[in-house]
Amino acid sequence: MLHNLVIPVDLTDTGKKALEIGSKISKEFNSKVWIITVIEKPNIPFLQELPEEERNAVLSLNEKLKSKAIETLESYKEYLKSKDIEVDYRILEGDTVESILDFCETVHPDLIIMPSHQKSDIELKAIGSVSLRVASKSKYPVLVIKGNLNFDKIVVAYDFLPSSQEGLQFAVNLAKHFGSQLIVVHADNDSNFSHLKSVLEKVRQHKLEKLSELKNIYEDIKLYMEEGNPDKVIIKKAVEEKADLILVGKRQVKEGKRTFIGSTSYKILKESPVSVLIYRGNYE
Repeated sequence: MLHNLVIPVDLTDTGKKALEIGSKISKEFNSKVWIITVIEKPNIPFLQELPEEERNAVLSLNEKLKSKAIETLESYKEYLKSKDIEVDYRILEGDTVESILDFCETVHPDLIIMPSHQKSDIELKAIGSVSLRVASKSKYPVLVIKGNLNFDKIVVAYDFLPSSQEGLQFAVNLAKHFGSQLIVVHADNDSNFSHLKSVLEKVRQHKLEKLSELKNIYEDIKLYMEEGNPDKVIIKKAVEEKADLILVGKRQVKEGKRTFIGSTSYKILKESPVSVLIYRGNYE
């Protein structure tokens, strides 16, 4: 199921958390791990026109970053090898997000694992964090880690669409390996269409019946249908249930395109206090 993992890290200690989670998943699924880091080339206008001493100082800094990257990734590689995990690493140059996504096109990972970095609201509104942008644009599943991550309780956002059904199946596979409890949450915001009240009541009953059928797919599963905005309902339920992870299924992007996920998923990624896994399903 998870044969190939990609773990993008920077050169700070935040990458160690992703490695810990990656090693836990790799041991369970016998996965190969790719560790990658990206060095962004200095974007200095008229660099070649600077005095030689200043130009060399800029180039020297870039070389020092490469040396630091090799040292850090070698230590990460040895850490995973000591756990009998197959591992390799790559040092990339260019735009961080696009470099990560381009590399993933070469190895086709079953999961990308990224630590979440704390940013101010102003920074997030301006550009978003690297993990948010990768999770938003990647056509491969992305796990954004927030704090400690176990797999005791997994909340699955469920809207009855094929992508959420595939996401649920992915969650079931995870749960079987880790012995997790699944908590399936459907946020019903159909009340906004009150002029269709008689029709919506029949739809609601049909949803309840369909949710009840999910009891047959996994033995330790809880089902909820609550009214409200999906992002708020799902996060609220994750907090109430003391969940470790929220899984959101999204439809696959078309070949060659990198399109952002919808606002609900983005809000969950941004606002959730627990780790979030964005699972890309097939085309819809």
